[in-house]
Amino acid sequence: MNADTLANIAGFVGAVIILGGFARQTLKEAAPDLLYHLANFAGASLLAISLVINFNLPALLLELAWAGIALFGLVQLKWTCK
Repeated sequence: MNADTLANIAGFVGAVIILGGFARQTLKEAAPDLLYHLANFAGASLLAISLVINFNLPALLLELAWAGIALFGLVQLKWTCK
């Protein structure tokens, strides 16, 4: 399997994870929780890895921002759980 194929697989898995987390949170009609932030962080990270191989600067910046916001949510959730 070549790098392009692996990058595409990572991108598709990342997209499914983000959409699944969003759908779960929306259908639950609740405030974002740990699983939501983890799904967003993991999905955005996988998509960013995919975009490094199949370079697309605007999409890469979007995914890095998405991962950063999800990471901020995880840190914020950690602080409020103490």
